[in-house]
Amino acid sequence: MKRRATIVVLAAGLVLSGLAASADEMAGAAAIVRTPLEWYVMGGPAMHALALCSVLVLGGVLERSFALRASATVPPALGARVAEALEVGNRGELKRLLAGGRSALTRLGEAALDPALDPAALETRGAWEAHRLRRNLSLIAALGSLATMIGLLGTVLGMIEAFDRIALEGTGDARIVAGGIFRALVTTAAGLGIGVVALGAHALLSRRAEDRVAALEHLTGCVVEGRAVRCAAGAPSWAVGEPGEESLTPSGDSAPFAGRRS
Repeated sequence: MKRRATIVVLAAGLVLSGLAASADEMAGAAAIVRTPLEWYVMGGPAMHALALCSVLVLGGVLERSFALRASATVPPALGARVAEALEVGNRGELKRLLAGGRSALTRLGEAALDPALDPAALETRGAWEAHRLRRNLSLIAALGSLATMIGLLGTVLGMIEAFDRIALEGTGDARIVAGGIFRALVTTAAGLGIGVVALGAHALLSRRAEDRVAALEHLTGCVVEGRAVRCAAGAPSWAVGEPGEESLTPSGDSAPFAGRRS
């Protein structure tokens, strides 16, 4: 019995000492707090290129978000009023709604009502509007991929430098090796972070741009036809109001975007 009690006491002591050591290690790790500037300096010269990529990605995302807003492309309220004007056959009201607007819908709709404009010219204008909605999206994706590659390049160069120093100094201290690799991996983390944000933003903005182009095809094509019909299945509901309401859609070759994709 006494022997068992001694074993229990020794085991408890080992557990407590282990917990104390773990607490000391956690306290020491928590004491190491680095500022963003320190992380930036640790990354080396590659961080300058990554900083430039991050600024360009942020600028591209903000620019596309502003350009693809509903009021600048297909305003929902305007789309609904255009549908109503076409449904009752009020051409004068339709011209008034589409005259002098700044959105892509008013520009294309006004051109579609111009009898002097032939279908080829209208198709060219539609292709240009689609290009305006999609531009700079490929640049955002390219910057995300480039940032990832720059991060990996910075890591490789940092590891080469670390191992070169170890070879010259001939040290066997594992902490020096780990420290060099730790510094080299900073650029990989930074590059991957920028790449994830850029590719995610590219996917979201590309989807929004395609939705805007599809809505323009539906509404402008119906202006060309001069009649209102039910929106085809899968058409974006924000284009002309709430689901279930009357909306517009083109048919056949009357869509100004037909056969052209930028």
